[in-house]
Amino acid sequence: MLVILVNCVTLGMYQPCVDEVCSTNRCKILQVMDDAIYIFFAVEMTIKLVAMGWKGKGAYMADSWNRLDFFIVAAGGAEYFLVMENMNLSAIRTIRVLRPLRA
Repeated sequence: MLVILVNCVTLGMYQPCVDEVCSTNRCKILQVMDDAIYIFFAVEMTIKLVAMGWKGKGAYMADSWNRLDFFIVAAGGAEYFLVMENMNLSAIRTIRVLRPLRA
C-alpha cells in the first residue's frame, strides 16, 4: 500500500510540459522513483504469475483485477523497451495513472 501511495505522490509531482527533457534534479529523482515502482510492480506480478499459474480456475488471468494489473505492467514495460528518439510515448505514459487502482 505504501508503494501505491508513493506512486500517487510521484505522479502528482511529475510535470510533463516542464520535464520534456529530464535535466533537473527533481525530474531525475522522480524518474528513478518511477523506475523503482515499476520494478516493484513487475516483480509482484511475476511472483503472483508463478504462484497462481497463467490460465485455469483460480489462476492469475482468471481475475479481472489481475488482468488490469497485467495490462498496466505490460504498458509500463512497453514504455521502457520502446524508447526511440522520434517516437512520442505520452499515450503509453498516461496508463501509469491507472496504477492507483491497485489499491
